[in-house]
Amino acid sequence: MGIILASRSPRRQELLKGLIEDFRAIPSTIDERCIEEKDPVKFAVSAAVLKARDIGNKYPSDIVIGADTVVSIDREIIGKPKDYADAKGMLEKLSGTKHRVITGLALYKKDEERLLTGYEITRVQFKNLAQQDIEEYLAKNEYMDKAGAYAIQAVGDRFVESLIGSYDNVVGLPVNRVKQLLARFSCPEVEVEVVDIAFPKEWAVGRDKGKVVFITSGAVYGDRIRVKLSKQKKSFSYGEIVEVVTPSPYRTNPECPHFGNCGGCVFQNLKYTKQIELKERYFLTTLKKIGGINAERSELHHIIPSPDIFYYRNKMEFAFGTDEGKVSLGLRARYSPFEMNRRTCVALNECMIFSPSVKKVFPTFLRFAQKTGLSSYDPHSDRGFFRHLVLREGKNTGELMAVLVTKSGEIPDMTGLAEELSGVVQSLWWVENNRLSDVVSFEKKHRLYGSQSIEERMDNLRFRIYPQSFFQPNTRAALLMYGKIKETIEEQAEHKKILGLYCGTGSIEISLADSAVEIIGIDSEESNIINAKENCRLNGITNCNFYQGYVEEIIRKNSSVVEGTDVVIVDPPRAGLSSRALKNILKVSAPTIIYVSCNPAAFARDSAELVSAGYKPKRLYCFDFFPHTTHMEVMGVFLKK
Repeated sequence: MGIILASRSPRRQELLKGLIEDFRAIPSTIDERCIEEKDPVKFAVSAAVLKARDIGNKYPSDIVIGADTVVSIDREIIGKPKDYADAKGMLEKLSGTKHRVITGLALYKKDEERLLTGYEITRVQFKNLAQQDIEEYLAKNEYMDKAGAYAIQAVGDRFVESLIGSYDNVVGLPVNRVKQLLARFSCPEVEVEVVDIAFPKEWAVGRDKGKVVFITSGAVYGDRIRVKLSKQKKSFSYGEIVEVVTPSPYRTNPECPHFGNCGGCVFQNLKYTKQIELKERYFLTTLKKIGGINAERSELHHIIPSPDIFYYRNKMEFAFGTDEGKVSLGLRARYSPFEMNRRTCVALNECMIFSPSVKKVFPTFLRFAQKTGLSSYDPHSDRGFFRHLVLREGKNTGELMAVLVTKSGEIPDMTGLAEELSGVVQSLWWVENNRLSDVVSFEKKHRLYGSQSIEERMDNLRFRIYPQSFFQPNTRAALLMYGKIKETIEEQAEHKKILGLYCGTGSIEISLADSAVEIIGIDSEESNIINAKENCRLNGITNCNFYQGYVEEIIRKNSSVVEGTDVVIVDPPRAGLSSRALKNILKVSAPTIIYVSCNPAAFARDSAELVSAGYKPKRLYCFDFFPHTTHMEVMGVFLKK
């Protein structure tokens, strides 16, 4: 078995010699113009695959390396120039810009039908080029076989202001990436049984000779599979599925057509009964491992399933991306340890964990975005206009809110968008967000159409929800949890004062209003407190008072607020309680603490601190708020000894 580089490029050959001494270079005759792919990364990888297969078909027992390099500005592909005028136009276009140099890679072995792909991206900032500099470089006649019409080793600092990433990639071959792919290509294969799920990473777990193997996609609990140990560490390995030898009895057909690529959910191919069983087991294991708490000494309630396993979420943040050269809408792709995390967007036509309304709303927003000619936002380059589409739905009212999130800049006319959505969406907003991170930030809000909020109902209570309101994402599952909290409250003495910390828009506190004498809610977000007070008025509730501020400060400075508290309810952010917050909560010395969390690990850590401070875990609950994902909601009732 030999190695062949499917390229005539002397630069690629020279770079590969630094990695492999003995290989052959045989150029492919593939015409890249036959590739219709518009996305630059997909184009480069497709071209590399065609080249590798072209040569591999002629030399079936050899490993063939295919490579193709393109330059792109935003998502425009700039390949090799046809002539002098074309090269000059390319350099003028690149002048003063930040562009990407992308090399697609493919390793192929015909007789085993093995194909492995990858890519490398380098970001290059050009200086503002003078015409004289461009013409002097072109006069050297070194541009014809160069993507973007330049060789970086020839133009150097004269053209390049900065470079982020692999220099070798810009020369023509990302050597380190090729080394990684060759290592993966030659990795051993083993047969393992999937015996666990690594929460919250979403990876299946097998064992080979006592060593953990993480299978990052495609495997189901109970499968017997053949995997390639593509990335080996000292105490564990990453495996890629080669073949499912014996399918798990818990396997089921996923209902969503986008399952597998989309990162929205990972368990649709696992029976729901097994999903919740694994979640409960993870919760108990985490309690013991991190918190040192043996659940058998408490009243442990088996995991409470979600009333709906599809169309259960009342809020989703979708991302704009690019599919076949056009603006698309969807969710981020699943993370893989084998690939660069590009935060790519998987285009969706529907979303079965949110709502059927996606089928009605997406086409309207896509037509609008494509008509403007503006591009989707790239989190890596901070270029592009359309960022996110946030949809919120009242599950018990059917009301729908849409929030279009873009960068600031020249704004297209949105009148037509509002008119087309008027029969479907009750509240339409536009938000400007210029933060560099790939998160939705409500920097500037503009209401375009309809009411400022939508309404949700929980039993006989009404809640108004605004673009940035915090509200539990699974309405019907949340109602079950609120019922368990209410049962606990009603077991306490008649005189009940409740202190709700990190109260959000007050949904827990308001649901307990008829079971308490006085309720105090505290949250750091002013908009949440305004919303909570409005929800009180909406429901005619007078025994709830809400305060804006940080939990640590209000408890420490306002003794009258916390004095005489019978029950403390905490529902902190995912990271859990800070040490200061926990210290001040313990100073309240309430007989009962009810802790709600979406993070079992943070819950277990903080529970250990409560136990050390003299609280006993009386009841432990686990709720499946998030079917088909590794996420869950947990709750503990702690009584002061």
